Amino acid sequence: MKSRANRKTFIALLLLVSMAGGAHALDMLSHRASYHASVQILRGDPATRAGEGFVEWRTEDHCETWLFSEVSMFRIGSGGDAPEFASNQVSFEAKDGSWYRFQNEFEGPGGAELSSGGAGVEGGIVVDEPETLTEDLPVGAVFPMRFTIDVLERAATGERFMNHVVFDGMDGPVASEYTTFVQSVGESDGHKTWTMKVSVFTDPEHIGPDLEMTASIRDDGVIDAIRYEDDTTVTTLTLQELIELPPGDC
Repeated sequence: MKSRANRKTFIALLLLVSMAGGAHALDMLSHRASYHASVQILRGDPATRAGEGFVEWRTEDHCETWLFSEVSMFRIGSGGDAPEFASNQVSFEAKDGSWYRFQNEFEGPGGAELSSGGAGVEGGIVVDEPETLTEDLPVGAVFPMRFTIDVLERAATGERFMNHVVFDGMDGPVASEYTTFVQSVGESDGHKTWTMKVSVFTDPEHIGPDLEMTASIRDDGVIDAIRYEDDTTVTTLTLQELIELPPGDC
């Protein structure tokens, strides 16, 4: 259950920001989105191979930075002793792509975990917790918000295949390779939408992607639905409530 899909996202997309840090073709919406989550465990005891929960994502425009936060809770199986998993994450990202900070808290039957750190074009990657680790930031790497707006802007011009290197702090001081394929174009609540499949490659010894995400995402950055798949877990999030937040007083 403790897959990276259930600890952030977007994940993953989890994942929403500009290549230039200034004006861009797509206006990203400051919003709070609540999702119903269904979980399928692909291995193990049949009695604990399904679960459900909720996820809340919050994206805020803070003028020079973006704030993204996630609160989630999952229960696997049924009954009073069914295991529960909870996470609380927050990240700040400079719109010009120069720096990124994150803090992730995860709690499950095995106890609590905390990770924090950041990265910058100058200074590289520094993980503060659970232990201090440093690594160079790969040349050309981007952060999650910047990645998503770049994908949306390029999809709007008709591009269907894209490659990025993304650092989000979910795997220690490791940046991942993201391959994005735009599957279809549609409309949702007056917005243009794209259905995209994103394959995430983190471990070079793993055969195939470590995580695959299929998302329906609007041109303002709102995700209508997203499905995460890895070797052990399939998690599906469906939008239940969307609240627009006021933009930053810049």
